[in-house]
Amino acid sequence: MYEMKVGLASGGGELVWHVVSRQHDSSLCGIVLLAAGTPATHNTDRHCAPCMVRLQELMDAARD
Repeated sequence: MYEMKVGLASGGGELVWHVVSRQHDSSLCGIVLLAAGTPATHNTDRHCAPCMVRLQELMDAARD
């Protein structure tokens, strides 16, 4: 199962939503997200593109 958490973009600077597996402390793009990091209530509508691409690959593989 996956969940969304706010963290810095891989290039730094802006905050984005990352896709995180519940079994890992890092996002699908490899960014380590700390439990005490940015609150999920932060107002952003941006998503991490590398996370979204990896999630699509995992979903496609699960259908095969």
